[in-house]
This record gives sequence, C-alpha cells and structure tokens, in this order.
Amino acid sequence: MISLYRLLYRFTSLPRVIDPRYPTNRAVLLLLPPAAGVAGAVAFLQGSGLPGVGEAAFFGVAVTVGGWSLARELVPDLERVAFVSLLLTFGAFLTVESSSLLILYSAVFQVRIVTRSVGLPPKAIDSVFVTALTAWGTFAASLPGMALTGALAFGLDASMAERARRQWIYSGICLAAAGLCLNREGLPGLTESPPATAAGLLLLIGLGYGLTMWQTRSVASLADVTGKPLSSARARAGMAVGFLVGLQSLTRGLAGLEAAALVWAALAGVSLGALVWPRR
Repeated sequence: MISLYRLLYRFTSLPRVIDPRYPTNRAVLLLLPPAAGVAGAVAFLQGSGLPGVGEAAFFGVAVTVGGWSLARELVPDLERVAFVSLLLTFGAFLTVESSSLLILYSAVFQVRIVTRSVGLPPKAIDSVFVTALTAWGTFAASLPGMALTGALAFGLDASMAERARRQWIYSGICLAAAGLCLNREGLPGLTESPPATAAGLLLLIGLGYGLTMWQTRSVASLADVTGKPLSSARARAGMAVGFLVGLQSLTRGLAGLEAAALVWAALAGVSLGALVWPRR
C-alpha cells in the first residue's frame, strides 16, 4: 500500500488518499455506502429511473467526500469539525437542487494548492488540473469570481514560503478566464438578492468563520507525505481562499448562493464545529 502511495506521488502532489489505517478516515469510508443509498433513494422517490438513481448515488458519495475534504483543508487540526461539514454539505445536496459539485471541488483544490497539505510542491500537471477545473467552474456557473479566487490561490502559492514561481503563469491564466467570463456575461447584478433570513445566516457563518480563522495561530497537523508540520500562514491563507469562493457567489444573488450552497454548508460546518469543539 505504501509503495502505491509513493508511486502516486511521483506523478502528482495534489490528491490526498483516504487511508483506512486512521480512525477518522475509516469513519468516512463507512459513511459512503449510506450516503449513496440515501441519495439514490431520494432520487427514486422523486421519480428518477435507474440511470438517475445511479447518478444520484454517485453524486452523494462525491459530495460526502468533497464536504469532508474541504473542511479538513480549512481546519486540519479539528478532525471532528470535518464531519459537521460533511453532514451539512450532504444535507445541502439533498435540498438545494441547483447546488454545484463543480464549485465544491474547485474550492477544495484551490485551497489545497495554498495549504500544501500533502507536503509536496505542486507539479505542473497539478497546476494545469486546478486551472482547468477553475475555468470550467467559472464558465459553467457564470461566476468570474471563481477564476479570481483561483488566481489568488496560485498567486499565494507563488509568493509564500517554499514558493513555486511558475504558479504566476496559472494565476495569469485564471485572471484571463475571469476577464473572458466578464466579457461574456457582463458585470454581475443582484436582481435576485438572497432573502433576509439567508443573509443573516451568512453573516453568522462569516462571523464564526472569522473567529475560527483568527484562532488559527499555529497548526499541529503534519503533511501527508513529508510528515512535516503544516504552515500556519498557509493554513490561514487557505481559509481565506475557501471563504472567498463562497463570498464571490453572492455577486449573482440568490442563483449564485444556491450554486455555491455546498461550499457555504462546508463553511458553516467549520464555523459551528469550531464553536462546539474549540481549540485547546
């Protein structure tokens, strides 16, 4: 198993393997079949045929992994918090039909570029993949802000400790994608602003998240491959990128909020979980 991991990381520095040797990872793996079953059952009750049920089951698994993964990147020292985000993200997937799995995974990999939780500098294939994913999410959801957060993520990786200067190239590509999207869609408007209740909830999430970010003075977690402590500066920068992915969705009002519902659910889990299980 270890040799397979080493072979994987010869070609990429981006994926994080859910190693079943660790209890929290085993818990996530055990949750995947129920997530697939619930998502498939909901699709069946809504009248979907067998292909639709299978697709929903697959998406249920992907959302479960994505919500947990995003929270693990944002607060690496608070493993239990990731399960709060997992549950909230899965709930958002079941209730918000227009929520975007693409935006969720764009957030995961943009944050991971900054935090370097694997412990290795990104390879060219990693940067190309994240750039392509960011551009896809930008144009699919008509959210130029997605490309702007991607540009920020690459710029941070290019300028922080153990910098990778070639990341400025990918930052520039993301900026170009943002410009093209703006040219196609025009300036974003707020024709359908979120209701007052949703706006108040987002404000509370933002306050809780800001408090969690402020409390992140040091990080005890170790990188997956190198075993070195993660950088607290990179961890806070990653938290900023993750929040901005959610925040930029509001430029499209209610439609943008619904598209980024999975990201907001993960952020809410971080805010709520960090209050329930504060740092010691």
